[in-house]
Formats: sequence, C-alpha cells, structure tokens
Amino acid sequence: MEKSPDQSVRQGYQLWIALIPLVVGGFILLFYLQDNFSETDALAFWHQRALIVGGLGAAMLAAMLHVLFVLFRSQRREQAANERLRRHRDQLKAAQRIAGLGSWEIELATMHVDGSEELFRIFEIATPTNDRASYQDVLARVHPEDRAAVDAALNESINERHPVSVRHRLLLPDGRIKYILECCEAEFGPDGTPLRAIGTAQDITQQQQTEAQMHLLASAVQYSGEAILITDADNKIITVNPAFTSLTGYSAEEAIGRNPGFLSAGRTTREEYQWMWNDINEHGFWQGEIWDRRKDGAVYPKWMSISLIRDDEGNVRYHVAHFTDVSSERAAEERLHHIAHHDMLTGLLNRFSLKERLEQALAVARREGTRIALMFIDLDRFKVINDTLGHHVGDLLLIEVARRLRETVRDSDVVARLGGDEFVVMLSRVEHGSTVALVAEKLVESVGRPCQINGHDLYTTPSIGIALFPTDGDDGEILMKNADAAMYHAKMEGRNNFQFFDAKMNDAALERMRIESDLRLALAREEFCLHFQPVINLSTGRVAGLEALVRWQHPEKGLLPPSRFIGVAEETGLIQPLGEWVFWAACRQMLAFTRAGLSGFRMGINISAVQMRNGNLPKLLDQAVESLGIRPADLVFEITESVAMEQPAETVRVLDILHGMGVSIAIDDFGTGYSSLSYLRMFPINNLKLDRSFVEEIGQETDGSVICDATIGLAHNLGLTVVAEGVETQAQLDYLRSRGCDLVQGYLFSRPIPADEAEAFIRARNS
Repeated sequence: MEKSPDQSVRQGYQLWIALIPLVVGGFILLFYLQDNFSETDALAFWHQRALIVGGLGAAMLAAMLHVLFVLFRSQRREQAANERLRRHRDQLKAAQRIAGLGSWEIELATMHVDGSEELFRIFEIATPTNDRASYQDVLARVHPEDRAAVDAALNESINERHPVSVRHRLLLPDGRIKYILECCEAEFGPDGTPLRAIGTAQDITQQQQTEAQMHLLASAVQYSGEAILITDADNKIITVNPAFTSLTGYSAEEAIGRNPGFLSAGRTTREEYQWMWNDINEHGFWQGEIWDRRKDGAVYPKWMSISLIRDDEGNVRYHVAHFTDVSSERAAEERLHHIAHHDMLTGLLNRFSLKERLEQALAVARREGTRIALMFIDLDRFKVINDTLGHHVGDLLLIEVARRLRETVRDSDVVARLGGDEFVVMLSRVEHGSTVALVAEKLVESVGRPCQINGHDLYTTPSIGIALFPTDGDDGEILMKNADAAMYHAKMEGRNNFQFFDAKMNDAALERMRIESDLRLALAREEFCLHFQPVINLSTGRVAGLEALVRWQHPEKGLLPPSRFIGVAEETGLIQPLGEWVFWAACRQMLAFTRAGLSGFRMGINISAVQMRNGNLPKLLDQAVESLGIRPADLVFEITESVAMEQPAETVRVLDILHGMGVSIAIDDFGTGYSSLSYLRMFPINNLKLDRSFVEEIGQETDGSVICDATIGLAHNLGLTVVAEGVETQAQLDYLRSRGCDLVQGYLFSRPIPADEAEAFIRARNS
C-alpha cells in the first residue's frame, strides 16, 4: 500500500528525532575516548551509527560530525602541546635562575644575540622585547681588558670547530665587577658554512671571591716564618707550610695524614703530654716547650703554641700548631746516627749518606727551583804515595785532605768520601756558576798545598769534575756520572785543575777569575764611585733620603753596576774592604751635602753580611763621627733580611749598639726571606724596605699585591716606616699611596745619579 506524503514526512521527522540522541551520545562518548580512537576508528563508529538509524541523511551527518571530531581533537592536542612547551620553558627559566646560568645564540650572519632572561639578568641588560640584542651591545658589558679574549674565543670556536670556554670579567656601569665563565660552540650548515654560535654564561663571582679569600689565607700561612701544621678532629695532619718543611725536613706529602707524634723525639713524658692535652681541651690553647726530631735525625727543642677551632655546636674541628726551633742541640742518638752514616777513616759522609743527602737536596731544589753543584774529586799521584810509603801514611794523607775539603766549603755543603782517594762535594742553593768556580779554585789551592806527614813532605793535587743540576742531569745517578766524566777531562787537561761538564760554564768561570783579578786592582786604583738614588716622602713629595750605591769605573768595560762584581767580592772576601770604602765615601758625601746647605734627609748605606759578622761597624761609626764630624742621625744602615737572620743573636747585639749611637736601621729586601717574627720584634729597626720583586707585581694576577698589603700592615703595627723599592709606574705609586706606604724610591722619580745631580734633584724637590 502506497504511503501518503504526510506519512513520509512524519516518518522522516521521527527518524531524525530518533537519530539526535544517538549522535549526541556517540559524540560525547568519542569526546572522552578521543585519545584512544584513531580517525579510522572514529569514521567506522559514525558509519555504524548511521547504519543503525539508516538513511542518506544520517550518513551525511555522520561524516560531518566526524570532521568536527577530527578538528576538535587536533585543537585539543595542540593546546596540550603548547601547555607542555610553556611548562618546559618555565622550568628551564627556573633552572637557569637557580644555577646562575644563562644561554645564548648568535646568528652569525647578522650577529644578533638571542638570549635567555637569565643571560640578560647576569649581564644586567634590560631584556629586549624579542629577547634579542646585538653582539656589540653584549660585548660592551665585558671588561675592556677581556674583550679581545672573549672575541677570540668565539672566533676560535668557529674557526677550529670545537667547543671553547673562557673566563672573563664584566664591568658594570656602576663600577662593579662580575666574573663570568662562558662556554660556546658553533653550528654549521650542510656546506660547512657557520650558521650560529650557541653557548652559556655562568656567574662565578661568588666562587671567584671565595677563591681569592682562600688564596689570601693560604698566602698568610705559606709565607709565615714560623712552622705551621693543622690537624683535624682526630689529630691527623691535613696541611703544613714551607717553614714546617724547612724546619723539620719533612715534605707536605710525607706529613699529611699522619699524627704529629711522629715528630716526637721521645723525650717528652706521657704525663707532660697529658697535661698539654688537658690545657688544650679545657682552655682551647696551650704553649710550651717540647722536644722533636727532624727528618735527618737531629733532636731539638721547640717552642710551640696549639689552638683549638670549634664548630657552631662546640665540637672540635681543627688543631692549629705553630712552632720555632729554639736550640741547635742534638741528642746522644745523633752520635749513633753519625757512626752509621759516616766514613770511619775521615769522618766524612759515606756513599750511602751522600746518596741520601743528594736525593733530599734534589727534592728541595726541584721544589724551590734552585741549583745544585756536584764536584767529583780524585787525588793525583795518591797511588804512588800509598804504594811507596805505605797505607798508614796514605790514610793520614786522606784524613788531612778530608779536613781541608771540609774547611774550604760551607757548613751547609756536603763532603763525602766514596772510597780510596775519591771524594765528592755537593754545593746546595747555588746561585751562579761563578760561585762553584770559586769553590773549586779554593779546593785546588787548599788540597795542593804540601802536607807534613810523619816527617815527609807530601804533594798531591786534585782533579775536579763538576756537574750542575738541572742542566747536567735531573737525578743523582746522572749527576754523579757526568761529574765523573768531567773529572777525567780535568786529568786529561794536565791534572791539578777543575772542569765543568758544560763547556760554557768553563768560560763563565774564567770570566769570574778575570773579574776577581781586576777587582783586587780596582781597590788599589780607587776605580769605584758612588751614585745616589733619592727616597721620596709620599706625604710631602720631598726627598727624605738617598741610598748610596757603588759603581765600578772599569778601565776597559766602562761603568759597571753592582750585579757585575758584588757577588765576586763577597766570594773572595773583598767585600769587607769594599764595604768600608763605601761607608767612608758615603759619609764624606753626606758631609759635603750638609756643608752645601742641604738638610732634612738621610744617607742610606748598605751593610754586607761580612761587615755584620765582623762586628766592627760601631768602631767605624765612632771613627767617622770623630774624624768627619758626621751626625749618626743622618745615616741609615741597610741590611738585607737574609743577612739579619744569618746570626740573629749577634745581629741584635750589633744593631742595639748602633741604634744606641743614633743610627737608623732598615731591613732591606723584606719579604724575600723567612724572618722569624720573634726576632723581627727584637731588632731595633726603624724602616722596612719592601722588595722590588713584589712592587713590580702590583696589578698583576700574582701574590705581589697581597704581600705588599701584608708588609705595610705589619710594619705599621710594629711602628715602623715602610719604604717601597723599584717603583717604576704611576699605577704602582697610586696603589702604594692608597695602602699608606710612607716612602718610595725607583725609576719613576730617579735612577741612581752622581752626587752633583743628586744635589740638584734635592734642591728642586725640597725648595
């Protein structure tokens, strides 16, 4: 039966009405399950629902809803991805802020810098709206002295195609300095063209400041004249300073990790140690005298102070001990040590001890950068004497030769007998080849003198071979071998002479001998003269003094500075008459300045170690006062730190006399040696002269500025005047003035000049 139109319409409406809940329900279901449905699954789902309802209209609706579903799910996924990206960016920003680490990227074609917020915060540049700045704007924040290095690092990364890191400073508009560590590398296109450079910048200012402070504290310990050791809560050594090594003989490596008890000589009783620890634990401090043993076996008493360092909870963290040797006594055990390590016939060190001493000396020389000379000595014609007159006479001759060898060298030098007629002399802390040549020359002369033994006039001469560390060998075995080879060369050269393993050293030795010969004549011919270097008062700008400096007017070589002949003069003993000549010449010139109407300054005169040892300076001063009418108050005697510490007790005695007579005393080259502060307080000194080696390091990345500051502070705390030597630049002068330095001298003001020029200089300055 055929349907009417009205029935068809009603049936269509009924179909659509039935389809709506189905579609809505399916759409809601797919909304919650969309992440688990593929597009194919969704299409099948709508098609299935359309078949259930039936009809072309339903199929079209299903297709339309499927398209809406795909678009909706894509939008949802994009929103989720954007949210994840935002979270990642926020996390990256937070991580960079916490680490103080900024990132950047340079587009090499335009040199535009895309930087993170943390990068612009570190450089203290306002963040651009597009996080992009020009390379030159960023580079402008870099300290002017570091810009070239930063730019070079970037170019190196590009040109060498490898990552590069560089430390540099930022100079901010308000004058602050930041320290930055930057790392970078370049990216390249398929054709090898550099496209961009990417990198990081980390603010390490706090780390740099901490390192500087730690370095300052370490320097204070490093340069202390007193031995210092620090132990942990378990009393295990964690650090020692060079003075500890110098005093005990133990290197840091040998001491660290050990209980300080290994230094004990065994003379301090258990009860005494118990009393010591009771004081330390109850009061946090102890000082007293105990006996210790050096590495070489020498027993000595030391004055020691121990302090506790506790943490915030009151628990012991460290023990700090500092001590000095207060005696050179040695215990009875030293005699046993002597027997085990010395030649029974001559009393010299034996082969075993020589090897031990040589290795110790080499270790010190490597650490301190000094030189060692090894002299291999063989006696000429000894075998003939021994075979002709017998072993007894031969033994007596060896004993006499050993005595002469020992007397010819310093106490600190090593003399050993290897066996038979072979001897070895080891010279430590050698400064010049000429010093070795002088010692060798003395040995040839001493051993070559005739010997009266059992009624016989015996003559033997030495053939000496010399090898130097490190030029002729870097270990003991090679040095011995090369010294032996040089000794045979001496025998081939006619015996009774010395030869260096290095031919150049022979030339230097001959030059030294020529200088010595000329020097002896120069004193008789009065070829010396004085030049004077002004000392300037920083507060007034006036000349406060003159330092008298000797010059040698050599008839062939012209005007020679002290560095060319003072060393030879000291080695040959000519420094004594030369020093006296300088003293009298300086006094006469000071008198001439006074008579010319100049006043208000003092004459500085350098005093040698020989003059201090002789102790005749007070007598010389008395003679000058009596014969010239010189005023002691117009003189400043300058002695070097090392001279002052050679025989500190005798130095104190002589300086006390001079100071009582009215002479001012200055310690010259201060900071280059290891002064004991206890002796420094005892010396009646007025001035400390800061060595030029520290002044010239001002402004450099070294310890020079630290030592200058420490010396000025120390001197002023002791009530002393500070004189800085070797001031050559305005920057050095400004720095010293800012630190409160009192007096300066150097080429910035004047070189050492003759007396007439010095007079004119004083008149110009002090008028």
